[in-house]
Amino acid sequence: MLMVRFNPPEDGDHWQIPGGGSEPGESLHDCLIREMREETELIIEPGVFRYICHVVDGNIIRPHMYFEATAIGGSLDDRSGMTSEEAKWFVERAEVLERPMFPQHGVWDRVWKDRERGYPGPEHLGTFTWTGAKIC
Repeated sequence: MLMVRFNPPEDGDHWQIPGGGSEPGESLHDCLIREMREETELIIEPGVFRYICHVVDGNIIRPHMYFEATAIGGSLDDRSGMTSEEAKWFVERAEVLERPMFPQHGVWDRVWKDRERGYPGPEHLGTFTWTGAKIC
C-alpha cells in the first residue's frame, strides 16, 4: 500500500493514502493522476474503483474515493516536486497499522483484509468523523 507522510502544525505528523480534491472541470481519472504526481512524484495509470466513504469535517461532508493504480513512471526517490514529507510502499499490514494515520476511518485495515480474502465490488464503507468515529 502506498502511503504519504505529512506534518502540518494543525494535524501533527501522520501518514495517509495519497489523494486530494479535484479541480473545477477535472475528471476523477485526471485528478488521480495529478494528485499522485504531486504527493509522490509517481506517474500512474488509474485502475479499479474500490471504496467510497464519507468524512464529516465540520459542516462539510467530504467523499473519499479509493482506487487501485499502477505506477508506470517517476520515482519515490525524486522528492523535488512532492507536496508530502515522504512517500513509502508498505508491504506488511503491521507496518501500516502501527503508524499514526489520519483520518482514522479504517480504510487501511480494510484494504489489508480484502487483499487477503479478495476484493468485493466497489463498496461504501460508511460515514465517519474526521477523527475516525463511525457515524453510520
